[in-house]
Amino acid sequence: MKACQFIIILAALIFISCENNDDLVLDNQLELTYSYSPISLGDIDAKFSEDISYGPYSRNTFDIFLPESDRPTPLVIYIHGGGFISGSKDIVYEPMWSGSWDFPEEIRTLLKNDIAFASINYRLLEFEDDPDGVLKSLNDSKRGLQFIKSYSEAFNIDKNNIILTGSSAGAGTSLWLGFSDDMADLSNEDKVLRESTRVKAMAVKATQATYDLEKFQSLIFAEYNFKWMDYFELDPDMFHRFKSFYGMSSLNEFNTEEIRNYRRKVDMLLMMTEDDPEFWVANLQKPVVAPTQNTIVTHHAYHAKTLRTWADSIGIANVAYYGDYEDPNDESFIDFLLRKALE
Repeated sequence: MKACQFIIILAALIFISCENNDDLVLDNQLELTYSYSPISLGDIDAKFSEDISYGPYSRNTFDIFLPESDRPTPLVIYIHGGGFISGSKDIVYEPMWSGSWDFPEEIRTLLKNDIAFASINYRLLEFEDDPDGVLKSLNDSKRGLQFIKSYSEAFNIDKNNIILTGSSAGAGTSLWLGFSDDMADLSNEDKVLRESTRVKAMAVKATQATYDLEKFQSLIFAEYNFKWMDYFELDPDMFHRFKSFYGMSSLNEFNTEEIRNYRRKVDMLLMMTEDDPEFWVANLQKPVVAPTQNTIVTHHAYHAKTLRTWADSIGIANVAYYGDYEDPNDESFIDFLLRKALE
């Protein structure tokens, strides 16, 4: 009898607590609302939920397609490009790059194979004098990944079977997440940040090899004798973006210990170890020429070439395409996603 009274009182306390806190969210519970899909799904049995908040900022949102399944499904997360100063999660709902990348069709292919798909937004950098630098954007994407893992039951997602993909800045972000050591903060009061950041694989297009921009000079474009100071004369806008990238107020800070440490935190090449996940990369820009324009500097074939060279030397499996080089595996982007998600 006393046990019954205790249960009744406990239930009443829980009810009162909920009544007095409209924002209370119980562990592993997430209320989802569904809306019309932004792409045609035909007869595919899947639901679409948009603008789910994963953090405190207005751009901390993502959309997700969830196939009907009686078991947890793999998930592909897309991170958009835009040089960290523009872009949106909605870009994947139309064919990209003059129709050469039909992402809506690839979303449909994933859903047909019971693979969920999400697309996320993140905070952008100020064009000039951003106080935080690129880690602001990268850490937003990290939290987005951890949020989805934290609520994997609500999404019916297998949180140990997540693949990251993206283009340009989103490609580099995917590699930063994939090559980083596990960034789970097990003692954090925020349960989201206690989640692992490790993923199954990455598949990226038009990526950068590293966000230590000094290595553009000393490594990636060494054969072109590329120097940032010379490049700023060709593209003055990049001077301001370069400073914002690390939250610098002056270029004189670039070789200070503080900014050296910052650069190490965003150097994907430095992070690579033999236990990192397999990746697929394609930087197909042709002809392969000297980096004299922004889109050439950031999407050059040598970024993918450098990634492949480093990965091969370390022992990380990869599929790479760049310039005129074609990987002997002859595996397409969508075939790689399917293989990794379903293996």
